[in-house]
Amino acid sequence: MCKFEFEYHYMIKHLHIQNYALIDSINLSLSDGLSVITGETGAGKSILLGAISLLMGARSDGKSLFDPEKKCIIEGTFSVAPYPHIQQIFEEEGIDFEEPCIIRREINPQGKSRTFVNDSPVNLDSLKKIGQELVDIHSQQDTWWLANTDFTLELVDSFAQNQKLKLAYQTSYRLYNQAIKDLQALQKKAAEGTQGLDFLQFQFQELSDANLLPNEYESLRSLVEKGQNAEQINERLAQLANLMSAADISTVEQMRAALQQVNILSKFGEDYASWQKRLESIWLETKDLANEIEREAQNFQSDPNELIQSQQRLDLLNRLLQKYQLREIDQLIQLRDDIDNQISSHANLDEALALAEKQVASTFKLAQTQAAQLQANRREVYKPITHKLQESLQALGIPNATLDWEIREQEIQISGIDKIQLLFSANKGLAPKPFRQIASGGEMSRLMLSIKHLLAEKRALPTLILDEIDTGVSGEIAIKIGQMLTQMSHSHQIIAITHLPQIAAAGAHHWFVYKDHAGEKTVTSLRELKGEDRVDEIAKMIGGTQGYVELKENVRKLIQSNHA
Repeated sequence: MCKFEFEYHYMIKHLHIQNYALIDSINLSLSDGLSVITGETGAGKSILLGAISLLMGARSDGKSLFDPEKKCIIEGTFSVAPYPHIQQIFEEEGIDFEEPCIIRREINPQGKSRTFVNDSPVNLDSLKKIGQELVDIHSQQDTWWLANTDFTLELVDSFAQNQKLKLAYQTSYRLYNQAIKDLQALQKKAAEGTQGLDFLQFQFQELSDANLLPNEYESLRSLVEKGQNAEQINERLAQLANLMSAADISTVEQMRAALQQVNILSKFGEDYASWQKRLESIWLETKDLANEIEREAQNFQSDPNELIQSQQRLDLLNRLLQKYQLREIDQLIQLRDDIDNQISSHANLDEALALAEKQVASTFKLAQTQAAQLQANRREVYKPITHKLQESLQALGIPNATLDWEIREQEIQISGIDKIQLLFSANKGLAPKPFRQIASGGEMSRLMLSIKHLLAEKRALPTLILDEIDTGVSGEIAIKIGQMLTQMSHSHQIIAITHLPQIAAAGAHHWFVYKDHAGEKTVTSLRELKGEDRVDEIAKMIGGTQGYVELKENVRKLIQSNHA
């Protein structure tokens, strides 16, 4: 009996499909455990898979619309809260993480699609990253992954439960990789030779000789502008000073007269008294301003030599800003300091190269040591994996199944130093070989199911959708497959599309796909079967529409035995 360690993680809670292929509108509410989908051939079960694939990031076009004048909408609601790994992917893609997660795909009649995750628009690459974490779709033809080195390593590492060891190695590998990049950057700098250094020194000298000051530019520009307009400024200052305080009816005198009048009025009401305070404040400010203007009018003068020097200095700063394509003096100062640091690093280049080479050597040694530990850890589980898979395959009707490993060592990389492939033979006397060379579709399907069953004991899986992987089996083997799916469904949501009554009877939930011919156009419809409706459907799967009644009692017993 399998021992499961996981609670439910990812789960499809609801699926809405509108205007897709033969579907006008379908709503499917799913639960945990094993859900089975049955129906006659051609009723539209594959259409459901196509819609879910679109929701997971498959390419779309406008040719599959039920009504070519309307847009297609596919929306899925997923439970994602218990598992933090998916939250990290959301953060990396810049998408709000919410529970539940709602994914919506719209395809217009021209074939253009829009995708939203929690109301945020996303591209197909982001959708695929999220989708592959939420749903795993497998059909009899979709077994390429068995020959994929990454998947085989994932199987081995999941069984070995070596996540901490693998993470420690990958951290060391990344440090080694970064050390190589740092060394290459220094080597490139060294290869540039003294020509690059001479140019840096020239730039630094030019900027250093300029004696740059942070707030100099604005004050220089103001000085130059005043010097160039000195005559007009003198004239205007004199006129302003006269208006403020020297004229017979100056602003100051007018304010003084107004204040005298309001002083008298202030005795006759509070509102007049408030005027007095306001006018007094204005009069004091006016007097102060008039004195300041008068001093400026008396003292203002422009030195032609100072103007020439300021203009030359401003021209220098403008030339440097333009040459280095910068906007502010502070940026020139920062550039000067950066160049100074680069020159210093050139001066210590030999020492830096030696340190970088030591860093590469030390990080490589640590990564290599941990890669060897990871390799040893993996080797310990090759035999237990093949033993368990052989047991499972024998139970599924492949009694002579044998498995072996093709193990090669590769240069150190993020996955380690192991390059492995699982080999398989279904027939006695034939040596195990790569899957594509010898395995039939039915055998591959059962091997895939055995592997998924094994993985389900060790780690969290996304919702697993199985498309007729039971093809080519029957009788006792079909019952074994149903039992295996039931065990897996204790901790993972499983959706199985099946033609076999034994597997249909194993489901905790049963959906029936059929074609509805009542309207002007044939449409694919869906309904959940419960109670006697479910018994009738499974009995018809066994005996057909003519002789199913006599089989109903056996079906009831079959359902009860699966859910005892």
